[in-house]
Order: sequence, then C-alpha cells, then structure tokens
Amino acid sequence: MISKTNLKKWSCALNIIGCFQFIILTSIAMFFYKGGTYIDPSTSRYVFWYNYFSDLGRTVAHSGISNTFSFILFTVTLSIWGAFQIPFYIIFPSFFGSSKGLKKFYFTGSTLGILTGIFYIGIAFTPSDITNLLHNLFVFLGFGSIVLSFILYAIVIVKDNNYANFYATVFTISALILGIYFVILSFIPNSETTIGLFIYVVGQKFMIYTLLICGIVQGFGALKQLPS
Repeated sequence: MISKTNLKKWSCALNIIGCFQFIILTSIAMFFYKGGTYIDPSTSRYVFWYNYFSDLGRTVAHSGISNTFSFILFTVTLSIWGAFQIPFYIIFPSFFGSSKGLKKFYFTGSTLGILTGIFYIGIAFTPSDITNLLHNLFVFLGFGSIVLSFILYAIVIVKDNNYANFYATVFTISALILGIYFVILSFIPNSETTIGLFIYVVGQKFMIYTLLICGIVQGFGALKQLPS
C-alpha cells in the first residue's frame, strides 16, 4: 500500500510532469500545424505570434487543410495537463491542516483547481473549429477559476507559518498576470485586426506559460515540504 507521503509525492510529481509535457508536446504540435491564422489563411506554418494554442487543436487548420496530427497531439497533451493537475489540488489542502481558520480558503482554492483541470479537458475535447462557443466557455471557466484559486492559496500561504511566503508571491504574480490579460482584452483592438490578433495571441502565450511555470514551481515547492 502506498503511504500518504508517497501519495503526496506522486501527486506533486504528476503536476510537474503535466506542465513539462504540455510545453514539449505543444512545441512538437506547432511543427505539424497545417498553416493559417485567424485572419490570414495563407500562412504555411504555425506562426508563434499570430496563432493561438487552440489553433493546434483544430481538426482543420485555418488554411483549410486537415490538421489531424496536431489536433490529436494537442488534445492528448491538454487533457494530460488537466488530469495531472487534479491529484495535486486534491492533496494540497493537507499541507495546511494545522491552519484550521483557513479551511474555507484552501478547500475552495482546491475545488477551483480541480474544476480547472476538468475545464482544461473540456477545452481539449471541444475543437474551436467545431464547437467554438463551448470551447470558449471552457476557456473562460478554466482561466477564471484558476485565477481565483491562486488568490485564495496566496492568502493561505501568507497566513500559514510553516509554508514559505515565496510560493504565495508566485501565486500572486501569476494571478496578476492572468488578471491583467483579461483586463487588456477589454481595451485593445478587435482580434480580427493584425495588431489586435498579435496582442491577443502574445497575451495568451504569456498567460499559458505563466500558468505552466507556476504549476512547476508550486509542485516542487510542495515536494520540499515533505520528508525525504
């Protein structure tokens, strides 16, 4: 039988692995994307500053060419990221068991973290070229819930005497970056313009990589709390 400590270690490791595999597999998927952007179907490849991550998950690329390999790779890697995040948020409250007054904060934060993992899987299985409305709903719910989760866990860590405040800072900075991205989207040109699309895509890339780095840092941070 796996001990509680080993179960925690595996949960933290899965969270880290989920983030790393997403970075690696989406980079590979970019090479196999069949071209085209939201406003220019004539491009022959994935243009990092003008193609969304979700373009990788289209069944048919913006160029009109079947995008099967990239679609499969994106669906798998995003599903793994979401699924591997769930065990981490299930065990994360146990690191703050001595802080009874913060119970509502960390249980709500973990509930939102678990829901985020589910929403990521929802994004993966709703290609934007087939079910765009549902895809966008999962995107909104996923990133909205993780921002709230980060804020709640930042509060928990600051108030917990046994957990380094550095990790609260990482949560806070990550939440600010995601929040700023959503605010900027309300004031920039429409994504149907070249400059608008550039801002949307660059912002999305910055936001996603922030989430991934935060996940990796928090995974290693939790591992440090456990006995070797």
